[in-house]
Amino acid sequence: MNNKWIDNEQDLELVKQLFNNNDSPRTLQHLKWQYIDSYSQEGRLVLGGIDPTLVKGLTGIYAVFQNRFISDNQKVTGSQSLDTLVAPEARGQGLFNKLASQVYDEAKSRGIAFVYGFPNGNSAHGFFNKLGWVNLDPVPFLVLPLRSRYILSKLPIIKKVSNLLPNITYLKKVKYQTNFDIVENTPIDSNYDQLWTVFSKKINTGLIRDAKYINWRLSRPGEDYQNVAILDDKGKMQAICIYSLKEKHGGLIGYIMELIYLDEKLGSIVLNKALQSLKDSHCDAVLAWNFNHSPNHAAYKINGFLPLPEKVRPIELHFGVRIFNDKLRETLSDRNKWYLSYFDSDTV
Repeated sequence: MNNKWIDNEQDLELVKQLFNNNDSPRTLQHLKWQYIDSYSQEGRLVLGGIDPTLVKGLTGIYAVFQNRFISDNQKVTGSQSLDTLVAPEARGQGLFNKLASQVYDEAKSRGIAFVYGFPNGNSAHGFFNKLGWVNLDPVPFLVLPLRSRYILSKLPIIKKVSNLLPNITYLKKVKYQTNFDIVENTPIDSNYDQLWTVFSKKINTGLIRDAKYINWRLSRPGEDYQNVAILDDKGKMQAICIYSLKEKHGGLIGYIMELIYLDEKLGSIVLNKALQSLKDSHCDAVLAWNFNHSPNHAAYKINGFLPLPEKVRPIELHFGVRIFNDKLRETLSDRNKWYLSYFDSDTV
């Protein structure tokens, strides 16, 4: 078995073939967005295990994507682990560990401080027990039910009769009085960057979510993202909520991708406006990733979000980090130092 760095557009067909052959279909458009058109093009580290005969093409892949992060009041280069897969015929030969180790060695040589990610239930054992990852579980899922029948259908005892029960729709309304403008689908530009700069000072460790990153992230093929923002009387952005609505998990699910604000009251208002839009679109439930210690957690709490119990989560995900820079080990190993949102997810 030989290894090959996936570093040009011609290789994407091999990547597409690997995923499509293993029940995880990807389009060339999506792969081009993720691998080629990334705003940080120098940052992808993608290693594939390739069949020397080329009969089967790629038999495995391990990919990390370099990004800019904040950690301990300084900017650092980190990375996220994405697209890890070994074809069934190549499993049991240590290919996953070999690919990961080679990628990690290259990452360290580039000065990348860490790699983090969200292994699923099938791969978590390998990350935590073989690749030296620190376990930072659980992923901080929050949920806001909007339609009772959908939530009841997920409960083991009640789901058989859930269709017989009334489908109650409810959303708490956040009362407000403000002379500021509430606008929809405003551009993510320098006005947003000013808001992010102030908000980010409250974050210890997390991805830098500036306009450059957000605009690339929002260009993800096949997705439809919306936003609602609050502008003051001078047009300066005070709060923004970016969200999405998708048919997933047997219903219409809303996702709060990001919530950033200067003032807790305005943050609660802008989130409530996004939730009202989702409710009007017949959304069944809304999901978010948010820690109790996050600077925007109060707005979620005011709007009625609750922790989503692990037993009823739509997918088994874990949260962890492999640390390369020992100077940051104490910080990166502390779950309470991290900031996450759905922009850290690669599934929405």
